[in-house]
Amino acid sequence: MESGKTIAIVRECKNKWERRCSITPLEVQAIVKDGIKVLVQPSTTRCYSDEEFQQAGAIIQDDISEDSVIFGVKEVPIDHLMANKTYFMFSHTIKAQGYNMPLLDKFLELKLRIIDYECICEAPVPGKKKERLVAFGRYAGIAGVFDFIRGCGEFLLQKGYQTPLVFLGSAYMYEDYDAMKDGLKRISKNIEKGALPKQVSPMVFAVTGTGRVSQGILEVLV
Repeated sequence: MESGKTIAIVRECKNKWERRCSITPLEVQAIVKDGIKVLVQPSTTRCYSDEEFQQAGAIIQDDISEDSVIFGVKEVPIDHLMANKTYFMFSHTIKAQGYNMPLLDKFLELKLRIIDYECICEAPVPGKKKERLVAFGRYAGIAGVFDFIRGCGEFLLQKGYQTPLVFLGSAYMYEDYDAMKDGLKRISKNIEKGALPKQVSPMVFAVTGTGRVSQGILEVLV
């Protein structure tokens, strides 16, 4: 990027549990050293604090209208989009997802340039499948299976079966992976003691694929 450019990091607001950030404070520090101004919308739920971004050289403020390039993780709400900007995000429009067609229409209306992470791939190599550079990995599988197990517990409770699965929190409720593993150990011990009702035993989970996500799932289940 040219010196004097300004970029921004938006506040994620699609879901209450969305704590991810598109650029880390360490990366912001490197960007600022290259002479690029970085604005960060304040957030009390982001996995990095506003203070960490300030220490890295970013400016914390709500108004990011001066920025030409804006980074996010999930879709920016339609009413937050600004005309003639470049947005980096997972737009969830590339497969013509029906629920997001109004968002795609707004992109066109506002003449936005969308850099969709889902479409960023490595350079093509003859005879090799083109791989995505930004994709779900091991931790996506770990987080996903925690949410799935908790969901199973709630589903079974709705059907009238109390199980230890309801005592497992969703992934976003834990401080880190060590805390998640501690919670899983407690659930596992209860299952070993016979806490699963006979009507729902044994429980069998099928994991498909051999990629990074499936490996993360197996890491938790096995």
